[in-house]
Amino acid sequence: MLRLIVSDLLANARIWLGTLLIATATAAVGAVAASDIQTAIEAGGTVALALYAISGVMIAFTTITALIVAGSVAGLTVSLQLRAYALWQLVGVRPAYVRIVVTTQLALVALIGGTLGCLAALPALGPLYRYALAESPDLGELHPAFGAGAAVPVVLFVIAVVTLAGTRSAGRAAHTPPIRSLHEIDRPDQRMNFARAMAGLATLVIIAGILVSLPATALEQLSVPLMLIAPLVAGVLAAFAPLYLARLLRDWTALVPERASSSWYLARSTTAFGVARSTATINPITVAVALAGGLYSANGTASGGGSVRTGSVVLLLGGPLLLALLGATATIFMSSRRRDREFALVVAAGATRTVVLAAAAWEAVIYTVTATILGAAAVCVTAVAGGWAAGTWTPSLGLGAVATIAGLGLVLTLAATVLPTAAALRHEVPQTLAAE
Repeated sequence: MLRLIVSDLLANARIWLGTLLIATATAAVGAVAASDIQTAIEAGGTVALALYAISGVMIAFTTITALIVAGSVAGLTVSLQLRAYALWQLVGVRPAYVRIVVTTQLALVALIGGTLGCLAALPALGPLYRYALAESPDLGELHPAFGAGAAVPVVLFVIAVVTLAGTRSAGRAAHTPPIRSLHEIDRPDQRMNFARAMAGLATLVIIAGILVSLPATALEQLSVPLMLIAPLVAGVLAAFAPLYLARLLRDWTALVPERASSSWYLARSTTAFGVARSTATINPITVAVALAGGLYSANGTASGGGSVRTGSVVLLLGGPLLLALLGATATIFMSSRRRDREFALVVAAGATRTVVLAAAAWEAVIYTVTATILGAAAVCVTAVAGGWAAGTWTPSLGLGAVATIAGLGLVLTLAATVLPTAAALRHEVPQTLAAE
């Protein structure tokens, strides 16, 4: 078993490196929240109360982001290797054995990534605290504490999230008929399973609880519950994505006539059919847009349009935003090896390399616009809830934050789609097709 685990990890290094990157980033972000708690315990007094309040929001944002991003990446990791698992079964490997091997691989990668993330966070904690808390006289001189007692829960959390998300996909892969997996590497439709439904419904219950509590909350205290609504709504949208995302992609991209651009038509068809890949890229950007827009919308409602301190934004959202945008980029990177063959087939069918490059760029646009639509919808829920609770008909929408994150997401996804495509097109078509 050990030989199969290691050899498969090495053979599919590009896919597993994406999972390792997200596991590392998740641990690094989690380490900041864990350090906040450990520092509060050691400091005590009013300083501890302030740090507990900050850490509570950080943990909520980090948990929501990690569950969606790490879950999407881990699930994609398994989905991209369905053909290999089908071949294993055809040569006699039992489905239960496939699941054990995949689960062990996920846990091993998560353990390595979690450890690396905690180590990477150590030198960054001091500068982060000094920058983020510089404007607070009571907290500006704090020295962050982060030891093994705080690191272990972070690593265990990373292992649990990555392993559970990937294990569900591995179980589905192990029980899929091998012949079907060989012919259908990326299914056009994802199934809405029981776990997704329960996660989405549970999140809806939490949102309902927050909404019910808003009228009894003082205006100056509205910002904290309000800023949680948008990322939670993004979580609901991610959970129920199999029910609507493929249709949404097909419907809004149909606004551009097929005859207007062959590259747009190619990108539209690719994103709508490869919905497993599209979902894994769109969900993290949706979370990033919801996080930033929700924070500014909540603050604008609670403070009457007041500004948010840059240090607070960096401390509360810096890590989760980085994780979300890295997750979107990593999913594209993970899929790029399999996409090389798709590009070669398109060129072999008569398309020019310019058309293929343009299609890759349009894919990035489709990913980002779709995510922005969903993220903006989540922010609108926050704005409406805030306006209702505050008794104002001019709620803050956080449009500047939404536009900024959408623009940043577009730049990253363009780089992640266009650059690998350009590199793939430099290879000869017969060589690329023969490598599969």
